[in-house]
Amino acid sequence: MKHSKVIHKLLGLLTIPVILVSLAACSGDKTETAPAGGKPAKPNHVDYGEASESVKQKFTSAFAKNCVSRELKNSVNKDIDEKRFTESCNCIASHIAEDLSDVDAEKYLQEHEDTQTLEIKFDAAAYFCLQNKPQPKGPHLFGK
Repeated sequence: MKHSKVIHKLLGLLTIPVILVSLAACSGDKTETAPAGGKPAKPNHVDYGEASESVKQKFTSAFAKNCVSRELKNSVNKDIDEKRFTESCNCIASHIAEDLSDVDAEKYLQEHEDTQTLEIKFDAAAYFCLQNKPQPKGPHLFGK
């Protein structure tokens, strides 16, 4: 009997903070109303549009150029590998540019910064462009 009273008191004490936290979380929700001018208030999210064709072309050339130079840094046969890297990097850049947003293009071209979205698109484009390409053969070791 004594234990059940203690348990009820503890449950009562534990429910008070839960109720207070849930009320505090709800108090921050404010509905936006239209200002006196009659224009509706802006939503919390911003809908970014797709980049223009000229921006996409600038992005494609800049991205492909950076991609080729990055890949050639580790290459042993730079003159042979340059053609292969140029073809692959152009494919990746054009695949990314198909649905490139203004923000991603601006951050890449002006701020020289890769966004998380751009990294995800790069992975998908690299998979798309390189999945059926023959990979260079590795060394032939031990007669296998």
